[in-house]
Amino acid sequence: MSQKPDEDRAIDEVVSRLSERFPTVSPEHIEAVVDEELHKFDGGRVRDFVPVLVERAAKKRLKAEGAAVDVPTDAAAASVSATEPVDEPLELDPMELERRSRESGLLLGDLGGGPN
Repeated sequence: MSQKPDEDRAIDEVVSRLSERFPTVSPEHIEAVVDEELHKFDGGRVRDFVPVLVERAAKKRLKAEGAAVDVPTDAAAASVSATEPVDEPLELDPMELERRSRESGLLLGDLGGGPN
């Protein structure tokens, strides 16, 4: 698959997350989409963000093919009802935090968005 064991593990986690998010899509198809997206980065020297980029591209392709479902980011989140207060914040996956920050623009600080 890739050159580094850490990247291989991260890509396996991407496949797992996408399989949860797209339960109606076969795991084989998800693996094929992720593999195609991963190979677009073959020959790249900087590999640190490859799993994040692969997940984003694969998710976009899978969304275009069918409907995604919302899944809890943690097993504990599934057991907590919506009416129960949460004493501790749930721990999110670092890649999910990265995705959310890019979608919300928080890291960029929405620099030009507000009136002065």
